[in-house]
Amino acid sequence: MDQLPPSEGPAFGIVNAESIMDQLQSCQVSLEESRLRLTPMMKLLDADDDDDNGAAPNGSGNGGSNAHNAQLHHKAYTNGQIVHEFLECIEHVFGSIDVLMVRLADSGLISLDQSNKQKQNNNQEEESVYLLMASNFISKASEFIGQHCLTLLEADSFDGPAGPLDDNGYTDGGEGVRIQPCMARLAELALRVAHIETTLEPSQNNNVDDENDEETITPLVIVEAYSQYQRRCLRTRSKPAISSIAELRRVASSQKKFVSDILEAERRRQQLEVGFDDEGDDNEDGGGNGMDGTTARGQPHAQAITVVLGEASSLIQPLAAWRDALSPQSENELRIDSLLQQLCQESIEILDNEAQTLAVTVGSWFGSDQRGVATLDHDNTNSKDATKSDLLSIETSLEEMAFLCQVVSRYCLFSEQTLARRKGVNDSKLQNLLTEQSLHYSTLETRLATLQFNQALSLASPQLIELGRPSLQVPSIVEDSHFVCVRAIERAAGTRSERAVWTVGHWVCEVWGVDQSSGMMGGDGGVKGVYRALMQGVGCTGGGPSGENANHDDTTELREDAVGAPSKVENAFAAALLEAVDDDGGRQREHKGGISHPGSGPNSAPASGGLTSFFGRGNNGQSLQCRIDAELCALNGISAAATACSALSGLFADLVEEKLEEEATNAGTGEAPPKSSSMLTFARDELASHSRLYHNLLKQRVRALVTDLCGGDDLFDCDGQLCLQNLRLFIEKEVYNLDSSSFRSLEGEDRLEAEMIGPVRRSQIFEEIGKDKCDAAVVLQMAEAMSWKSAEIILQVLLQGNTDFNEWGAMLLSKEVRMLQNIYCGLVLESSGPDSSNTAKAGASSSISTASILKQFERVNQAVSILQLEKPSDWLAFAYKVGQSDDTNLTPDEIRKVMSLRVDFSDEAITNLRL
Repeated sequence: MDQLPPSEGPAFGIVNAESIMDQLQSCQVSLEESRLRLTPMMKLLDADDDDDNGAAPNGSGNGGSNAHNAQLHHKAYTNGQIVHEFLECIEHVFGSIDVLMVRLADSGLISLDQSNKQKQNNNQEEESVYLLMASNFISKASEFIGQHCLTLLEADSFDGPAGPLDDNGYTDGGEGVRIQPCMARLAELALRVAHIETTLEPSQNNNVDDENDEETITPLVIVEAYSQYQRRCLRTRSKPAISSIAELRRVASSQKKFVSDILEAERRRQQLEVGFDDEGDDNEDGGGNGMDGTTARGQPHAQAITVVLGEASSLIQPLAAWRDALSPQSENELRIDSLLQQLCQESIEILDNEAQTLAVTVGSWFGSDQRGVATLDHDNTNSKDATKSDLLSIETSLEEMAFLCQVVSRYCLFSEQTLARRKGVNDSKLQNLLTEQSLHYSTLETRLATLQFNQALSLASPQLIELGRPSLQVPSIVEDSHFVCVRAIERAAGTRSERAVWTVGHWVCEVWGVDQSSGMMGGDGGVKGVYRALMQGVGCTGGGPSGENANHDDTTELREDAVGAPSKVENAFAAALLEAVDDDGGRQREHKGGISHPGSGPNSAPASGGLTSFFGRGNNGQSLQCRIDAELCALNGISAAATACSALSGLFADLVEEKLEEEATNAGTGEAPPKSSSMLTFARDELASHSRLYHNLLKQRVRALVTDLCGGDDLFDCDGQLCLQNLRLFIEKEVYNLDSSSFRSLEGEDRLEAEMIGPVRRSQIFEEIGKDKCDAAVVLQMAEAMSWKSAEIILQVLLQGNTDFNEWGAMLLSKEVRMLQNIYCGLVLESSGPDSSNTAKAGASSSISTASILKQFERVNQAVSILQLEKPSDWLAFAYKVGQSDDTNLTPDEIRKVMSLRVDFSDEAITNLRL
């Protein structure tokens, strides 16, 4: 007897044969039991198919009877019950197949590891018989599972709206049955059984023939059916939102209106019905069906796209997680896992393509359905007849467009990460829609902002800064412009579109810029931005447009000369102001070229009678007061503009920080960082620069106002009527070479208050500040300007060398300087609030600092210290400097001039002093 070759696997014997036969019988029983359990449901599903394909009209004939019977049986089942029952039966059948495969492997008939597959021993006929029996049963089971899986995938819903069997985000009847996971498991079992069928060699020839049969259920058929099932689920979930828009478009078309008009009329009608107002919306949560309905239909296009892309994401994400979690450990697992990955990938791609198709369709409707978009597309930003309702309609449309861009952008990012497209490939339909919508939005946003700015100009008037302070006013154009810019920036940032943020940022920088060529309105004589509006006094006078126009008739020519050549003496301040503004941005370039600008230094004042020369004493009191009020309102506006630019710069700084974090994240993933942060940084820095320029503008305008109301540079020919003119006369006439008895009589506070401080307290500047007409920042600038001018007057008198001093006179001058400092510091503290003085006296910290006022007297304080020395050489021991600038320190020549005023200092000692 020939000896059989040794076998690597276990020997086939009687025990193995019995175990295989027992399992085959068990498999057959489980298959029949499952078939019997599912037969009633299969008949019900087949009846639905027959009803859909060939039902007789009006319910007559067999088709109508089948439909009637199906309706009766529908009440006995729910979607979750049917899917759960199918899954239990198919799991039972697959479990028996799995056990059968283990028995075959234990008998050595097959190998579960394809990398170590045993060669079939064809000499043993008995083994082939058992393997053939197992293969035939698995073929029947595969057909059973595949057929029932396809039936469920193609079936219609029983207890919901028309469409596939889907859970739509809720559990079935509170039983916790989720249909989507069950469907995925059914498709997986069908693929696994089909794969098992291909691993049995005796049936390979039959499988080759079966693949050519159209009725054969192959893995590709299951993959296609499951992908189409997911597509049907997405369309069914998206249908209500899209149908709502289609109905709105139908109604709007029949009435020859825009969809936005229908929604606006609906909103107003609901407000009248439920007594809804704006405050109630913030105070109540879900206050009625009417309010919910208004919210739901407020942005139908954006809502529909959100529903479509949101449902697509909810269907794609589990499939992507399933696909990425598959990690085969053997060749056999590799083959089945590749089928499952194919199932997931094809379903994801079909869902993504369907979602993009639906979203692009809805997005293409948006522009033609919005009155606001159609209005802006006509580019009528120069027209002044835009009504409040027009602006509201336009803004509502842009709000929806911004949200639409945000939703599309987020889905495009999700799709790019999930579908694992090739790097740099962004040619999807939805990406093209996003590019088109973001470009359209950028254009419309700047047009709307310009339209709102122009309307703010036409309605500009003095407005209260704080409640309870009726005299403190600011031009409304500043606050309105800031509000328009903030809304535009926040809306643009919400789109997640870099192009939109860049465009809006450029417009914001332009509307706040000091460049006179930047125009917000057409025409050479039109107002061009906030800067020009403030320079021309727009919104600085009351009485409505007529009153303001009347004021322009007298002053516009003087103010507008600042734009042209400064040929008049009245325009000297404007020229100096524009030069100072230009110096802040181009100081290095001009200084390198050897160009010097009169009045550009920090301590140089504009010529007497500058831009504010209309405060001349030849006008009647009423006209002078109106002009003063208008100028103070303009100063408040300039201060508010500096604060607004700083706030807008901070807003862009937050966007820069967010962008840098995003770039850091992209750098961690190896992606190329975007180049958008540089544009945001430019807008941030540009607005910060504008804030500094407005601050410089405020300082120059305040100094010009102080010159007109308190005295200018023509103090040698003054008559003492103005407070600073009186101060110069007082210092020049004061005797500082005195004895102790004269010092005691001259240092009396009553005399100094009456002759030196009193005129300052009674000055026009102090009276206007006392009437609470100036903002705290403006008051601080006024106090600085008066302090600077007072210090300059004292120094000029001292440096003239016509006044003699001794030690007692130096002490008197020191007291006079301290009294001036106290009155100016007190002015600032009183303007900051009613409790500021008490706070300062109590030693508590105050939000208003007087350091800048004291800084103006640094040179005078040095001069007083020098005059109080016992001998010139003591200055070498007591000398001090405040910083390194000559603005706060006396020069050596000035020190010697001050020392020469002391009658007891010899010229030789002063000359020999090494400074």
